[in-house]
This record gives sequence, C-alpha cells and structure tokens, in this order.
Amino acid sequence: MIKIALYNKEDECFMEQEDNEHIHHLLFHKYKDGDRIVIDTDNPQFLSVKLDASIEKADVYSIGGRFEFPIPFGEDRMPYPAGAFEGEYHILDISVQPSELWKEERDISTNPLDVRYESTVFPHCKASVETRDESIFAARNTIDGLKETCGHGVWPFTSWGDNEDPDAEIQIDFGRLVVMNKLIINLRSDFPHDNYWKQLDVIFGNGCTMTLQLNKTGRDQIYDLNGMIAESVKLCKLIKDEKDPSPFPALTHWRVLGKEYLK
Repeated sequence: MIKIALYNKEDECFMEQEDNEHIHHLLFHKYKDGDRIVIDTDNPQFLSVKLDASIEKADVYSIGGRFEFPIPFGEDRMPYPAGAFEGEYHILDISVQPSELWKEERDISTNPLDVRYESTVFPHCKASVETRDESIFAARNTIDGLKETCGHGVWPFTSWGDNEDPDAEIQIDFGRLVVMNKLIINLRSDFPHDNYWKQLDVIFGNGCTMTLQLNKTGRDQIYDLNGMIAESVKLCKLIKDEKDPSPFPALTHWRVLGKEYLK
C-alpha cells in the first residue's frame, strides 16, 4: 500500500489518495507556508516519486512508515529551480517499482527529493555541520543530481561546505545493504573564491576505510570501491590545500555507482 496526502500547518488534510501500485494526482491548490506532502507505505518499497514538474523524478527506497516533504518557502526554496512548487496546479506521481528493476548497476545515491535532517526514504544525505545552517549549503544538495561546480549560492550552484570545521563530515545512508563499485566526486570549483580538499578519508558503514587524494578541479574524480558492501558511506578528515588563501573548500556533488546486495 502507498498513500499520498497534503496537510497544512494546522495538520488538516486537504487531499488523500491511496493505491497498491500507482498514484497519479492532479492537485489544484496554491501551496502555503507550512504545507507538507506526506507519503505512507506499509512495507519496505522501491518507489518512483515526482512531486513537482521542475524537479527530476526520484527513485528511492522507503523502509516503510511515513515520509514528510515540507513545501519549501523563503530561504528554504533557494536550492530549487525558479517556479518550483508555485502556481495552482501540481502533478503528483508515485509508483511502486519492481525489485527486478533495481538489480542492475546504476546510480544508487542521487535523490532530488532528499530532505534535511532525518528521513525514512533513501538515499539520504546528512552532515555534522552545514554552513550558517543555510539551505543553499545543506548536505542534501550534494545528492540532488546537480553538478554545476563553477559557482556557489542559489540554484543551480548549491553545495555543501565544512563551515571551516576541521572535524566536518558528510554521509550518505542507503537504508539497507548495497554493493558500491565506484565513487564519483565533484568538488566546487568557484576559484579563486574556493579552496579545495586535497585529501579525505572515506569510511563505510561496515568500518572499512580508504584515503583518497583529490585534484583541484570540478570535473568527475572517480575512485574504485571494489564491490564494498555497506549501508552507508562517509567523507571525513577533510584536508584543504594550506597554500591556498581561501578558507572555502566545498562539495557540489557526489554519487555512488552500485547495485542491490542480494544475499
């Protein structure tokens, strides 16, 4: 079972649809601050979710239970394209995906609908710090699918930085065991405003660790993970170039290529 509903800040329900496999709903409603879209599933499910015409479809894994997507307003809307969640007509589409479609190697880390803080839908990105707690520097931006590395700020130049914290960490949770084959990193390259991390550690949920050397570029930097099996991957011990006067290294995007772990 999947259910999608719209609630306002008073917790009043304006719309509710339920089905076992697919929901397609044309919503006539002008969003207000405090509105949120709620998706309920009764079992772990692979889902395909689209909540706005301007945002790419998200292929996600739900562990079951409730997922809430707050409609962004004000500063929270800055990571999204102009016009997102505006107007009076909104097409909401959610479908259950057969597990067979998930068995091939693919991008297992991108989620344009990831939300800040906790989530029951994966992949989900979180960090120990976010610069000035601003949405344009939130951890979720690094898995939204955008790779515009030559700028910083509002969409499409969102990113995550270490807030000048030497202990900063950023992590992708998958919600279940996956097989990771490649890690692709896109550093923000708004030079000379930016610095860059010349080295970092990768720690997997199973405790394994590897150290990576990075170059000063926004292009894809690709690393073999050799079929690592774990529920999460973390970047930490971020070492910036001490010869560069800029205090602002940042990550625009990172992704993991892999597949489902089949016991």
